Amino acid sequence: MLTLLNSWYEEDHKFVRWSPASQARLREAKISLGDQLKPFLSLRCKHIKGRGGAKGSVRFAQVMARQYRYVARFDIRHYYESLNHEVLLRLLQESGITAENMALVNEYLSLPDTQRKGCGMVAGGSISPLLGAVYLTPLDRAMEQLQPRHDIRYQRFMDDYLIFAPTRHKLKAALRTMYRVLDQLKLCVHPDKRSIGTTHRGFDFLGYRIHSDRKLRPARQSLNRLLVRSRRLYEQGVDINRLRQYVQRWLIWLHSGLRGKVSQQGGFTRIFVYILKQLNITITSTHSKNLSLDFDLR
Repeated sequence: MLTLLNSWYEEDHKFVRWSPASQARLREAKISLGDQLKPFLSLRCKHIKGRGGAKGSVRFAQVMARQYRYVARFDIRHYYESLNHEVLLRLLQESGITAENMALVNEYLSLPDTQRKGCGMVAGGSISPLLGAVYLTPLDRAMEQLQPRHDIRYQRFMDDYLIFAPTRHKLKAALRTMYRVLDQLKLCVHPDKRSIGTTHRGFDFLGYRIHSDRKLRPARQSLNRLLVRSRRLYEQGVDINRLRQYVQRWLIWLHSGLRGKVSQQGGFTRIFVYILKQLNITITSTHSKNLSLDFDLR
């Protein structure tokens, strides 16, 4: 039996703390479920270990942006909170997982569901990414079936996904299928995290701005997140050198796995000066003696 110690909400997501014994059991279940679900999950679902991850998805998106004229990018609204337990358990039965793992997943879903709504899943749990992968499998399959007939390309990272098409007509056909499947899954797209248009105008995906004829750049949302966290650190009393180190680590993340594909225009200096200006920090002569604004990414 799983034992739930406490729960809390953070940034609109529900988190829980399991007992040490339950944590160990869930870690074992993660391995077992991963092995059993591997044949069931689509290769287009990239957040599963060994499928290319976020950076592989970004590389794919950059290549497709140069080959296709139209793109649609979507994010599911309140994905974890919207997962219907009945639908998820039915999909897991179709996948052929063992009765033992079915019972564990049932506990994993029902124990935090104190109001008995029959939907929702905790964030940050050991098996949540696997279950999140399973739930959108019907969408993955529907897009795969459309690919040869409509010449579309599709890629998903958790609930953030892209559909590429050569013509507006073929993109609309794919979107009709997408909405039909999401309706069956009792899901809806996030109204503020969707974009439909041509690839040459650019689109955001997993923290990057992607264009058909340019190198990758950080998305506005990614820069805003950097600024918010930098401001939080500064308000906590860190000095300018600690801010510099934080921005350096962010820049390493930006280029990691994408060497040569991300624009280096302005580099570290431009981003760090932008952060300092937004925080109203003036570099004094004392700062400049100990602070180098040069940062080599090679």
